Amino acid sequence: MAFPRSRSLVLAVCLFAGLAGTAPASDTASPSPSQRWAWLAADGGTYWYVPQAGLPAYRWQTNDPAGATQVSDQTVWHIERFENGYVFGPVVGQLDDQSPQCQYLIGSITPDGRVYLTFTSTGSSGSPSLTTGIGEVIEDQTGPVFQMQMATGSDRLQVTHWARMTQCRAGEPCWDALPGLDDTSISEFLGSCGAD
Repeated sequence: MAFPRSRSLVLAVCLFAGLAGTAPASDTASPSPSQRWAWLAADGGTYWYVPQAGLPAYRWQTNDPAGATQVSDQTVWHIERFENGYVFGPVVGQLDDQSPQCQYLIGSITPDGRVYLTFTSTGSSGSPSLTTGIGEVIEDQTGPVFQMQMATGSDRLQVTHWARMTQCRAGEPCWDALPGLDDTSISEFLGSCGAD
């Protein structure tokens, strides 16, 4: 179907205006969605810990799941690298009075803040232990927090835990005395695995 000449001219002007509106954004445009969380690894990275209220976890023998008992689970993440929606860094966790467990975190975070993390044990022989965590970044009175659920274990022993992983910065009380670990600082805790 042919358009009258005036209508063709109007269509051409509209088409040109539409194409002009799709020009590349200037350097002042907001970052791409995949870079929304790049601040997690900026300037040496960020540190995340379990506040006092989030320490309770449950551990049980697989042959006696009804006998689950409460334990204290402090965990510190150092997110030191971010690439295209993926995060990386050392992790140290400790249940009650057991030795610190050395791990390495690799995971993804979507532009809208959904999180899937895998923690792989390091420094041990044999097959590494894998822990998975799912959650999302939410806002509370402290700012962004990772609200996470995790599960780990073997064919004999299991642990489940949920917590709001909260950012800790130098100079804050958590930096020098982690909840559940007496007066252990973040640097000392990560240093127990050579990850400070």
